[in-house]
Amino acid sequence: MVFAMCCVTAAAQEPGCIAIVRMGALARARSRTQLITRKHEAGDSYWAQLVFAARSLEVRAEDVEAAEMLLSLLPGNSEDERMAVWMDLSQLQGCESGGLSDTDLRPLFRLQSHLPRLAAHAVLLSPGQMLPYVRFGLNAAYPDSDYAVYMRSVCKARPRELADAIDKLDAKDRQWFTSHFFDPKGCRTIFYPEQ
Repeated sequence: MVFAMCCVTAAAQEPGCIAIVRMGALARARSRTQLITRKHEAGDSYWAQLVFAARSLEVRAEDVEAAEMLLSLLPGNSEDERMAVWMDLSQLQGCESGGLSDTDLRPLFRLQSHLPRLAAHAVLLSPGQMLPYVRFGLNAAYPDSDYAVYMRSVCKARPRELADAIDKLDAKDRQWFTSHFFDPKGCRTIFYPEQ
């Protein structure tokens, strides 16, 4: 028991581990006040901004500002270094010892699994951001992504806006999107996460 606590303490002192502990605390925040306080501790990295925006939208579901912030944080393309954070909020490669408690990791894993749903909710609150939401779909065809599944709710609530945004993609991207990811005709999901 003493040895286990020693290892967790040592791990938490590594810079990458400290960041994960702070992100975990931010992801556990239950109020706007807690979010703001913990955001100051977590810093201004893309990682902290993404966790803050996503958790803010969970804490206050009608927060348009949080919705716009989340949508503004969508990575621009698959080469965008922010994509690695979007796909793994726990950033375990930043903590080589890996000696972190579930208390720190579980909220990050949970929030990670909610990002596609939160992005869909965000674009319903801020439909003017439909094009970045759609454009991210070009990057969201990775094995455990259910981004296209949640796009169905967007399509049902805002069919015209979604179709217009898809039409703004260049011809090659539009063809790929509607044949491999999501078809707005009938609000049909094509890309599903691997089981």
